[in-house]
Amino acid sequence: MTEHTSDSLKQIGAQWIARLRQSEIREEQWVKDAKAAENAYLAGQADDDGQSPEWNILHSNVETIVPSIYNSTPAPDIRPRASKQDQLTKDVADVFERAIATQIDDNRLDREMELLAQDAFVAGRGVVRVKFDADVEDIVEEYDDGSEEITGQRVVNERLIFENVAWRDYREGPAKRWSEMPWVAFRHFISEAELNKIKDEEMWAAQQDSDRADPEGEEKDVDVWEIWCRNTGRVYFVVDKTGMVASMEDDPMGLPEFFPMAEPVQPIMPTGGRIPVCPYSIYKKQAEELNQVSRRIKAITSGLKVRGGIASSAEAVQDIARAGDNELIPIADVEGLVATGGISNAIVWWPIDAAVAVLRELYVAREQIKASIYEITGISDIIRGNGAASETATAQQIKTEWGSLRIKKSQRLVERQVRDLFVISADIMSRHFSPQSLLLQSGVQSTPELMQALASGLDHYRIDVESDSTVRADTSKRRGEMARFLEGTAQFFSVMAPLAAEAPESAGVIAEIYGSFAQQFSLGKSAEDSIGELVEMARQKAQQPQAEPGDQAAQMEAKIKQADMQLRQQELLQNGKLEAEKLRLEGQRLQLERVKAASEMQGVMPPEMAALAASGGVENMMAPIIGQLQQANAMQNEALAQIVERMGARDEMIVRALQAPERVIRDGMSVGVEMVGQ
Repeated sequence: MTEHTSDSLKQIGAQWIARLRQSEIREEQWVKDAKAAENAYLAGQADDDGQSPEWNILHSNVETIVPSIYNSTPAPDIRPRASKQDQLTKDVADVFERAIATQIDDNRLDREMELLAQDAFVAGRGVVRVKFDADVEDIVEEYDDGSEEITGQRVVNERLIFENVAWRDYREGPAKRWSEMPWVAFRHFISEAELNKIKDEEMWAAQQDSDRADPEGEEKDVDVWEIWCRNTGRVYFVVDKTGMVASMEDDPMGLPEFFPMAEPVQPIMPTGGRIPVCPYSIYKKQAEELNQVSRRIKAITSGLKVRGGIASSAEAVQDIARAGDNELIPIADVEGLVATGGISNAIVWWPIDAAVAVLRELYVAREQIKASIYEITGISDIIRGNGAASETATAQQIKTEWGSLRIKKSQRLVERQVRDLFVISADIMSRHFSPQSLLLQSGVQSTPELMQALASGLDHYRIDVESDSTVRADTSKRRGEMARFLEGTAQFFSVMAPLAAEAPESAGVIAEIYGSFAQQFSLGKSAEDSIGELVEMARQKAQQPQAEPGDQAAQMEAKIKQADMQLRQQELLQNGKLEAEKLRLEGQRLQLERVKAASEMQGVMPPEMAALAASGGVENMMAPIIGQLQQANAMQNEALAQIVERMGARDEMIVRALQAPERVIRDGMSVGVEMVGQ
């Protein structure tokens, strides 16, 4: 048995039904206007005289506005609030961005947002709510003997559901602003089976008595209100007809704002209240006038026929009027017809000049009424894709820029709705999605630090919508903006580069100016993050102490001296190797000469020398040794030439560095370091 008694449950149900009825009374006029507008939009009975609209201007306007304010899948933009970001905070933001994007694609947010925009501009209010759903599976433990045991349950396949709530199925409490809203309610038309799923059996049985009818016995479908009360922190399910409380539960979501929805989109909002205004009622009189003129045009057009009478003796003229191409009709009394003045005198035509003149004026009047409606709604001809051929490109551009201001206001309303839905989605994910599920949906590699960070929530992150992601911009316009951005970037750095070279401490200020310049363009998150990193790098570089010009020259001279010593060491080492090789080869040559001289003095030569002498082999033996000596000398000369060349470039660089200003010193330093590295 629940904590509430039968009487308290009946009282709770009666109170909520009374509040719902009071909400309907407060919004009675708006509901009436919204029904009429919906009828007109669907080409139903809209006018006071009960006739269908001849010119459905409402349908035309709505079908023009809705694609203009929402036509592209939005992209979430989640960033840490702190200016300094480490890799872990970026990974957390990336995980939630990708997870939300996955939920958007899987659960058709685009379709629900289109329905919201349609409700907003037909009836005056659009609502989308977010639901959390998941599957539950058993945790099965297997034992060594092959047996299994269910040890518990776990939640898997967590998901978000975005759902548009029709304007007629939504109610809210009295409040001047959304932050003060005490409760909201959603109406469901459910069957007996669905009612059995949500109702608490003990609570339901406690409210049944002889005076209270059971809805299950009267009808198959039941109207049930799902009421979210911020004051009590509970959700109630109340049957509309009987006031019976089907069930109640404590806050199921745990959201900071409690409600599972963002503030409804209301294009026209009165000051000091939240009762919607139907947009169609703003220009309903002009729409009725347009319908009246269109009906008159239709009536006159239907009677605008070529009619006439003929003389009784000219029956053959009727046959001529019905004749086909190149068909000749015989006339019996052609002489009499000629005597009366011919066919033209035998026919009397019905006058239509007056009808044509009236019809012409009616068409002009209809265009003027349409222009008045477009002026009231702010839907210019450029936005509708129409333009006069006589207008210049500049005139059309001016009309586009200024005519789209009111459309941009509606675009911001829809963008705010999407941003708030992203905030709610992120809150639900951080509270009800497991870290493993978030990583699975985002595709980010798991680490212990990342798992711990995901469990801590998004309190220190800013959640937004990527700029203009809800509205797909014109491709040519987008390319033109990018071309202007690149051109402006090139001009900016061509002017600022000399200043940064002469005064390195100004790099941070220059980067800040460039960042402000780049913010005027919608570059996307990746480009904006890269520019932010560039600004931060320049700021840190500018904060580092800069050496004085004299100190820089001294440092350069010290580095050049060090390079000089390294070159001299290389020179000495190379010379030592060459001299050792020459001495070794020279020793071999002298040894051979001594052997040859001794053999000639004694007259006796070793067998090997005799064989060599017989074949002239001594010279042949000496030839390789002499070649090696020549190759060693060539290598020495080439190494010395390279050293001299480097030393000459070094001396020239030293003279240029001592005479050049600070900027040339820095250039020389980079050249010197590069040479030493070679």
